[in-house]
Order: sequence, then C-alpha cells, then structure tokens
Amino acid sequence: MTGFAESIVLGVPPQEAFAYLGDPSTATKVDPAVISYEPDSIPMKAGTVSRVKARLGVIPVSMTTRVKAWEEGRRMVIETVRPAYPFRAVATHLFEEHPEGTTYTWSMDFSPTFPGGGLVAAVASRLMRRAVKAQQIRFKQIMETGRK
Repeated sequence: MTGFAESIVLGVPPQEAFAYLGDPSTATKVDPAVISYEPDSIPMKAGTVSRVKARLGVIPVSMTTRVKAWEEGRRMVIETVRPAYPFRAVATHLFEEHPEGTTYTWSMDFSPTFPGGGLVAAVASRLMRRAVKAQQIRFKQIMETGRK
C-alpha cells in the first residue's frame, strides 16, 4: 500500500468546511479536475454511491465511489469501487478544530489489486498528491474569501 496525507488550516469552523466540501454541487468549484460528480443520494451519507468523471493531469478518468463513513462536521471516507484495478483508493477527509478555524487533512491510501499494480498505485499517489495540494489551496481561498 502507498499513500499520503496533506493538511491545511482553514479560517472557518469545521462544520462549515465539512458542509461545503460534502455538498456534491461544489465539487467542480473546489477541484477543477472534477468534470462531474453524481451521487445516488443527497444529502450524502454512509453508503452513497457516486459516479465521478475527472482528469488526472491530461488523462480522463471515470470511476464509481462509495462513502464508507460520514461523520457530519468531522470526517468523510470515500473509496473507489470501479475501476477495481490496477488499484483501489480510499480518501479520508478529516476536519479538526484549530485555534484559527479548522485543520483540514486529506489522506489517501492506494492498494494494488493485481501483480504490478503497486507501481501504478505509486504513480497515481504522486499525481494525486499534487492535485490535492492545489485543491486544498483553492478550497482555502473559497472558504476564506466567501467566493462560494
């Protein structure tokens, strides 16, 4: 397994940051790599399945995800369901109290699902880490400037 965690401090309370990020209609605003995000239930909750279209660099990606955990105002855990190879990914979004507002941590774990999948997972982890850093900066700007 390979993965990473990136954190940033947001100048808003955890509940506000969670609510914004947990709203599927904001996905394309927070992350320009997301083309569409279509959950099967709103509001989202544990068990929600979503169809996601995005770009990883210049590579178009379609996937199906499932919410493994949804702790309102605190934590959301989302796993890939499809594609099932060359790896599975689990993304955890954690929102913790901080003197200036919220520490928002996005961590991802990549588990290979076939021989040789570890190399592909390692490359995907590097690409996603870059994308996550950019997404967090954009999220901070949106939350702190009110451009919601």
